[in-house]
Amino acid sequence: MTGVTARGTRAATNPLYSPNRLKLGVFGLNVGKGCAMTTVPEALALDWPRNLALAQRADAAGFEALFPVGRYLGMGGPSNFNGDSYEVFCWAAGMAQGTRRTTVMATSNTLLMHPLVGAKQIATIDHISGGRFAMNVICGWYEKEIEMFGAAQMAHDDRYERADEWVQIVKRLWTADAPFDFDGRYYQLKQAVSTPQPLQKPFPPLMNAGGSPRGQHFSAKNCDIVFVLLNPHDLDDSRARIDSVRDLARREYGRDIQVWTYGYSVQRATQKDADDYLRHCVVEHGDDEAATNLLTSFGMNSATFTRAQLDEFAFHFKAGYGGYPLVGTPETIVDTLQGLSAIGLDGMAFSWIDYEDGLARFVAEAMPLMAQAGLHAGPGAAG
Repeated sequence: MTGVTARGTRAATNPLYSPNRLKLGVFGLNVGKGCAMTTVPEALALDWPRNLALAQRADAAGFEALFPVGRYLGMGGPSNFNGDSYEVFCWAAGMAQGTRRTTVMATSNTLLMHPLVGAKQIATIDHISGGRFAMNVICGWYEKEIEMFGAAQMAHDDRYERADEWVQIVKRLWTADAPFDFDGRYYQLKQAVSTPQPLQKPFPPLMNAGGSPRGQHFSAKNCDIVFVLLNPHDLDDSRARIDSVRDLARREYGRDIQVWTYGYSVQRATQKDADDYLRHCVVEHGDDEAATNLLTSFGMNSATFTRAQLDEFAFHFKAGYGGYPLVGTPETIVDTLQGLSAIGLDGMAFSWIDYEDGLARFVAEAMPLMAQAGLHAGPGAAG
């Protein structure tokens, strides 16, 4: 299988292939407010020394990956959620130089970046990192952001067709022995070449989070890591979602993939303390306007969802971009992670409302419990 072959050649340098049963990532470190739509003062503010210090803390603790958000335009509201952002390739290059173990990622919107540019930037950061780079490929859902570039939004399936060509080109640039021509529907290249090629062979891992049927086929065909949204109310449903995308990759494309999700964590000594803090940040100080703008961009509205569903969506988006809730004591959080690992999840990318406090608590109190449970061995196994 293609995935098995690739895994053997990349495992030497890329921590995404560590032996840990449940791999760990930090999500949204490069954008203002991180993943929380809130006005509380402790929410993430962009400051490079503090940003780097957080990444280095995760790196030292054995986190496998840093996942940035590819964002150029904020969501408005009092917080202007994600309005401040570090450009992902520049950010990744800096993080690659400032860390030792963790995989550093960038996020590329294929509508806004030419594959020749993307291939060159990715190969460069792979060299800077010593083979610790991975790429999150997105196909462009935020219409206002795309219009800001003077580009036109494309139909849903057409975006994935274009992304298919994008991936074909960059993979060929990373492996071809000679310049080549490419004549596709969206790209026409003459004598294309990009050297040096990446350190990782055959190329750095690719990730995607497509949830639609077309998006799932794109991920299964092209990517090594697939982000899947899970149902926090139903483990059986979550297992089915994980199994579905993994089985699709094996059955249709002969590939093995990793399945990850992302979650927001609020960790306290008691469940009540965790619930009270979450309510303070999300209900009392949540940015409802930014959440409404985001939900509207995703097509979530009263025409397709009930008021109760929209309220639940909005709560989870304000708390952590709609991610899986990990709220409670260190013990309950690790129990939840153990349950997710048992149904086949390979990795969890974390966000916190207060990244400094949240990461410190998780490393000090939850990670030893993960080691005891056989989920994650800490820094020794991450790279």
